[in-house]
Parts: sequence; structure tokens; C-alpha cells
Amino acid sequence: MPNRIVKVGHKVLALPICYDLFQTAVGSVRFRSDFVSENVSKFKMENVLDLGCGTASTANLLPEGVSYIGLDTSPKYLEKARHRTEDRKSKFILTDIANGEWTNATGKLESALGLALGIYHHINDRQLEDTISNLSFVLQPGSKIVSLDPVIDARTSKLANWFARNDRGPFIRDPDNYVEVFGRHGFSVSYEITRNSFRIPYDLLLITATKES
Repeated sequence: MPNRIVKVGHKVLALPICYDLFQTAVGSVRFRSDFVSENVSKFKMENVLDLGCGTASTANLLPEGVSYIGLDTSPKYLEKARHRTEDRKSKFILTDIANGEWTNATGKLESALGLALGIYHHINDRQLEDTISNLSFVLQPGSKIVSLDPVIDARTSKLANWFARNDRGPFIRDPDNYVEVFGRHGFSVSYEITRNSFRIPYDLLLITATKES
């Protein structure tokens, strides 16, 4: 359970400028940028769907001509996101990703790459199930979703464990949990765990889920 100082830190990170500064300081921005650029280059999709897009820091990493759709629950984040992406084809939806209403706004997406960067550990099991169900409806066969979330396993250091346990998202899951949920909704899954990718001790679970049917 986060202590009082950690709780204050969580409130501070709710401010867009503080969130961006913190992500830059710990090396998250650079790692996520490399992760997005690598996957965009590898899969060459026509559409990008960014779940929990925040301030849309990833949008400007995309090649020209790629359509960007960002979903988030924070009006403050989306306001900054819109200013950041004025020069590219983009659309933003204020929504809870577990709520299926956003699927009406996006419609079904062919050749789409979904991004869930540090999102799943912020939602409970029911919300995760609903989110993956929504993605299954929107993403057509051959589309993919890639994600990053903290993970704790036998090799996780005590300090990395502390950072993960005191993250704003309390729902840290084993890789097999994700494989099961995605599998129920027509996705195949591959994953890897990376360690010390940030400037703080932090273990990350990298997932690639492919819509098969």
C-alpha cells in the first residue's frame, strides 16, 4: 500500500507537465520512443490506436500518412495531445478504454497497430477483459497490439519490486494471465521481459498480440 509521500507523488503526476518531466527523467520517454519506433517500422500498419495516450508523445514518432487515434480519460492530457498533433492526421476520444462506446467512434480498423504503453496494470481484471474484447471487435485479422507493463518475477530485485508495487497502477500480472485473456478473444501472444531499461530499477513485460480471427 503506497505511503503518504508516494500518494502525494501520484497526485503530482496527474499534472501533464509533471508527468512528462518525470517520464523523461527516469528514461521512460526514450525507451518508449524506441519501442514504438521499432514496432511501427517492423509492422508498417496504416493506423495506430493508442490506448491511454496521455499527452500523445508517441504520435510524432509515426511516419507521415499514418492515422493516429488516441484514447484517454484525462481532458487535461487530451488538450495537450491535440496541440501536440495539430500538424498530423489524428483523432482523440475522451473515454474509458473498458467502455465499449469508443468502438463506435473508431469503427473497425484494418492494418492497425495498437499501443498500450503502461496501461493494463492500471485496470482491474474485469476492465482488462472488457478492454481486450473491445480491441478484438475493432482490430481486424492481422492487426497487432503491443504493450509495456511492469512485471514481478523470481529475478526481480527488491528495489525494482518496490518501484513496481508503488506505481500508480496496482494490478501487476503474470505473463500467463495476459496470454489467457488475449487467447479468449482471438489473439495469439508472444512476450519478453526486459530489465533495467529505465534509469531506475524496473522490470517490464513486453507483449505482442496478433489478431488471428
